[in-house]
Amino acid sequence: MKYETVDFGKGLTLPCIQLDLTGSTDTPARREFKAQIYHLVDTKGGLLIRNTGIKDTRQYGEFLASIEFSHHSYVGGTNPRTEMGSGVYTATELPPPITIHSHQEMSYLDTIPDYVSFYCELPPNNGQKTNLFVDMRKFTANLPNELKSRYRGRRARLQRTLKSSEHGAFSQGEKSWQEALGTGDQQEAALIAQERGWELTWKDDDSLVILQEPARFFRTHLIHGELWCTQAMLINPVTYRRDAVRDGRLADVEKLDQVRAKVPDTINQMFLENGNSIPDTDVECWYDLMLEMETHFALEQGEVIILDNMLVAHGRGAFEGPREMFAALGNRDSGESTMGAN
Repeated sequence: MKYETVDFGKGLTLPCIQLDLTGSTDTPARREFKAQIYHLVDTKGGLLIRNTGIKDTRQYGEFLASIEFSHHSYVGGTNPRTEMGSGVYTATELPPPITIHSHQEMSYLDTIPDYVSFYCELPPNNGQKTNLFVDMRKFTANLPNELKSRYRGRRARLQRTLKSSEHGAFSQGEKSWQEALGTGDQQEAALIAQERGWELTWKDDDSLVILQEPARFFRTHLIHGELWCTQAMLINPVTYRRDAVRDGRLADVEKLDQVRAKVPDTINQMFLENGNSIPDTDVECWYDLMLEMETHFALEQGEVIILDNMLVAHGRGAFEGPREMFAALGNRDSGESTMGAN
């Protein structure tokens, strides 16, 4: 497949092609594309597709089906999203003033999507660069050896407290346990948890504390070897606070400080497998390096990008005005992730 290389900034370059994705899938260009796309994403980290002709989520879903995109379930996901059909979701429903820190999708779980794709239906105005990316190969290479040694072979567990949808009054971006688990039935929720190795604790107010399965800090990519791949330091009060300061959300900073001082256990965060908190100094080190390596980019209307979830982290910057972005999560091959354990 012939492609040009686009410089996303901060040393991240990805291949780019221009191809109408709405026509027949039985053209030479589309057959070549389908045969080579995943190898290209696996080796280079991603593929940007321009001039796609796609105008809505239905066409985006049809394109994904045409390349046999094997959809990954979002059960247990933390981001507020709406499923649009055919495995396509809103990218996020967090309010525009909130930065979504760059991350590898669902890496608070031990089994993660191999691919994440985005389709831009309406870019933000005034050239706002809201798509955040980090080359995780370079990030891993630049992590201090001391920090690598401390977390290699270790795991962390996500603990979060979710209210019931019947009680309303949610904070911005907060999900109910019904949304997170995809069911409103407690017995079915218990079965879902059992299948995944989660521990559930029901509270008197019908809220639910979920302690999810231990997830690795490092994972082995089938081509690129060992990479840092976790949200253990993202889902952490230190990161929440720094992101709020970054966005100028001073009321959120004050609220977080109060909660952390009075009832720290109610804050959703990841703990080491032995139950200990991750040291603030390690979170600060991780945060500084992620911020240093993060690049800002603007997907244009109709553009589609497919990323290898381990190789390129993604996020969303705060913005103003309208913006419509949609996402899909995918697995390699037959739906079973081939990201091997260390």
